[in-house]
Amino acid sequence: MSSCLKIGYRLLNGDQIISALVQYKLLETLVGHVLLDEVFKEVPLLKQEVFYTLVGASDTPIPDDFEQFLTEWCQQKGVTLEYFQTVMMREWQRQKFKQLRFADQVESEFLRIKSDLDQVEYSLIQLDDLALAQEVYFQLRDDGVELAQLAQQHSLGNEQQTGGWVGPVPLSALSIELTTLFRNQQTGIVYPPIRVGDRFWVVRLERFISARLTEATRAIVMDRLYTQWLQMQVQKVIDTPGAIAVQPEAIEQIHQASPSLAAV
Repeated sequence: MSSCLKIGYRLLNGDQIISALVQYKLLETLVGHVLLDEVFKEVPLLKQEVFYTLVGASDTPIPDDFEQFLTEWCQQKGVTLEYFQTVMMREWQRQKFKQLRFADQVESEFLRIKSDLDQVEYSLIQLDDLALAQEVYFQLRDDGVELAQLAQQHSLGNEQQTGGWVGPVPLSALSIELTTLFRNQQTGIVYPPIRVGDRFWVVRLERFISARLTEATRAIVMDRLYTQWLQMQVQKVIDTPGAIAVQPEAIEQIHQASPSLAAV
């Protein structure tokens, strides 16, 4: 008797599950996880790595009966041993793999993409009428009217609730028009209305935050390297004829082992 996947009131057989993976664009994600299963076999976790992660101290001796320690820890935390091995340890393997594979590339990659990581804080008034946008601009430039006041009165975006303040946001997330303005890093200047989409924006750069290679930035860059690498691996499989196929019978039994612990 074949099995079905039950989701709510819907039952999916094998063919329907395969169809759903394609239809809902989940096949690439599944391929990525299968590829990582193979990669992680080469990234075993040491017992001391697991133990010190769990207890948060490096001066505590590892118990002689480590398996019993894991069982008791899972019971205390209300998680099953299976969940611990297949979810929590897998995530630690992923982090370890990223360190081993990409740590020495972070600095060069940071220098290459630094401009994408620079951030800005700015004030904004969005309007759909050019004449009103120009009037607002002159009030700010010549009459000394507070931008926050005008934003609350006229702006059509969410910044109306913040007195026009936006950010910090990465420069790479902004339109090319704003990016071009803010690259000169001239704070405090109100720019004439610029067209962004179907609206006219009056903006003032408040703060330019140049990206630095902090620990947080290092993690962002490493995640970016990892994601790019995984996408390339998945695409290679998808582009290889016959690598992904629906077969009437399993030719080879695939065993998915739980993450392994290396000897101390």
